[in-house]
Amino acid sequence: MPQRIKLGVISDEFFDPQLGRMGGFGWACQQLAAVFGVDASLGVELVFLSNELKAIGKQDEVTAHNCRLILRSSHRWAWLRRLRRERFALLLAIDYNLGYRFFARAWPRVPLIVWSRDPRPPEDMAIIQTLRLPAQPSRIPQGINPLDGTSLGGVVRQSRWLRRPVRLATPAPHLAAKMAGTYNYEPPELYFLPNIINLKPHPAGKSATPLVVFLGRLDPYKRPWLFVELARRFPSAEFVMLGQAHFTGAGAWTPEDLPANVKMQGHVGETAKEELLSSAWVLVNTSLHEGLAVSFLEALACETPLLAGRDPGGVTSRFGVCVGQWNGDGLDALPLYEKGLRQLLDDAELRQRLGREGREWVNATHSRDTFLDAFARLCQSVGVDWR
Repeated sequence: MPQRIKLGVISDEFFDPQLGRMGGFGWACQQLAAVFGVDASLGVELVFLSNELKAIGKQDEVTAHNCRLILRSSHRWAWLRRLRRERFALLLAIDYNLGYRFFARAWPRVPLIVWSRDPRPPEDMAIIQTLRLPAQPSRIPQGINPLDGTSLGGVVRQSRWLRRPVRLATPAPHLAAKMAGTYNYEPPELYFLPNIINLKPHPAGKSATPLVVFLGRLDPYKRPWLFVELARRFPSAEFVMLGQAHFTGAGAWTPEDLPANVKMQGHVGETAKEELLSSAWVLVNTSLHEGLAVSFLEALACETPLLAGRDPGGVTSRFGVCVGQWNGDGLDALPLYEKGLRQLLDDAELRQRLGREGREWVNATHSRDTFLDAFARLCQSVGVDWR
């Protein structure tokens, strides 16, 4: 029987439409709850800590994925006293930004693991700042404000004085070169903590006619307009957009004049997502920037190859077609997206091989078992007695 521990998970989002954004950081919280919150035999009591969601009156916590979620209070010292009543054995930050420093200082001796999912050093932020909406070169899109994670360096230095262990872990080891510029701290060792991918290919298999899928938030950062323009060039194929927008108003993307072969399904449940990804011939990703997109892994788990402009760790070029980095609105890259998609749609043998090899890689690398093994090693490295 494992030693029981209480794990505090710090995040800005929780993958619940009632609780704000529906992005990859929140997805990671959902997957943690699907492991630790469901299987009591693992001996981990999971408690979420919100950096953004504020308490309303005396309601200082809610439930997310059947786990407690402690909300942020506007009364700083009362909030600090409230937090310190929680006796955590370990803190896990879903990536890191300036607001997380408060949590790190609230428990100055509790070991801290930063699960670095999308580090953005200055050179990456400069690329992101080139983003523009189509035909709106003077309007700054929503959602591209710089993120400041450099205070982590100060947290690490203070932790050394207090002998508090701090570890950086990532599901994408190729991101190692981005750590120092993002966090003002270069870890002596970067630990691997994989994603938890539990999708399986649907028995029904691939659709009879070409089906192309977009999976992600419909915000400017993801450049969904490229997917729509690509659909115009393939009128005989069906293009499905999964996801919803977080931003609205000026600087957001508003779908207009969609071609008849584009369907917008919004946020769908896990079962429907699994069925669509399993039926799809190709997953298209048009983002300006990615760490290691969860949608890549979920598509590959369903034997669906990739078409994207980003090639994190060589995943796109290994299991699909990479069109290369194109900044701004990305419209100049459309001929390359068209060429890559035509190659994948026309070559069934290629699609099947890439999908099969992608599924084998995901199953061997990003699974519940590989996550638990890596998490156990991290616990051991910081002196937490678990498993």
